[in-house]
Amino acid sequence: MTPFSPHPSLKLLPEGAAFLTNIATLVVADLHLGKSAAFRAKGLPVPEGDTARDLGRMRALVEKHAAACLVIAGDLFHAPSGITPELHEAMDAFLDAIGIPVTLVLGNHDVKIRGIPPRLHPVKRLDLAEGLAVVHDPADATGDSLHLCGHLHPIVKIPDGRRTSLRFPCFLMRGNTLALPSFGSFTGGAVMHPKPEDRVFVALRDQIIELPGNLV
Repeated sequence: MTPFSPHPSLKLLPEGAAFLTNIATLVVADLHLGKSAAFRAKGLPVPEGDTARDLGRMRALVEKHAAACLVIAGDLFHAPSGITPELHEAMDAFLDAIGIPVTLVLGNHDVKIRGIPPRLHPVKRLDLAEGLAVVHDPADATGDSLHLCGHLHPIVKIPDGRRTSLRFPCFLMRGNTLALPSFGSFTGGAVMHPKPEDRVFVALRDQIIELPGNLV
């Protein structure tokens, strides 16, 4: 199991985020805020609390790593029906509390939302320093940059018996893309089937490790 170092300024965090040390920028993906509210709007008795929990986790990472900027690699929001006054209030309080620039790289769910707060500086793509870029969908990665992205909600299954397996959120590197795990606590995930040339990284005991190909 070897350390992950496709770029000298990129650090993967066990909380499911990436930190760019050269520009002190934290990158997360796929929070899907308001998803539980959208379910409740359809009559499903889903408990509240995921928005406050996920914003709190994100704020804690900003403070832990002294981030100077925050980039969200798409799908910050889930659906128009989940955009409540309470969500607006929570987002404003979060932005006030962290006090740093935030950029939202628009995801396929975000584009359905009207009136995204200007404070989120929404863009379709973000090019960063030293050959790094952020998009939402890996399919939109163009050029030679290493693209941090979301959209896939990657999970890997590791067999631990004849008929049983463990499931881990993972970072999936494929070509010029690095897909981050979904950061939201109410998002779910999709099991990846890595190709031989892919690299897969998971958090174990608060450390990021690369999984050998024969395990995935």
